[in-house]
Amino acid sequence: DREAFSLENQVTAQTPPTFLWHTAADGSVPVENSLLYAAALSKENIPFALHIFPEGGHGLATGDSRTVEKSALNAQVGQWIGIAKVWLKELLGL
Repeated sequence: DREAFSLENQVTAQTPPTFLWHTAADGSVPVENSLLYAAALSKENIPFALHIFPEGGHGLATGDSRTVEKSALNAQVGQWIGIAKVWLKELLGL
């Protein structure tokens, strides 16, 4: 069942462009999952962006004070929304 539910095994030519971010220190989901997914996207020529931040636990959401307790704030991770906006604008030619 694990193979069937692994996202890298679900990538097809119809998979939409994908923005990924992960933290290398995530103790719940290994960063390798995002690396495998990015590799599968690349194999299918699906546009993607992958950003791996060195620190931060699992479930940081926006990474800023809107969704994270003060003790878990991460200035680097908090930038992902801005990075994604730039990527999307470039992808869409805006």
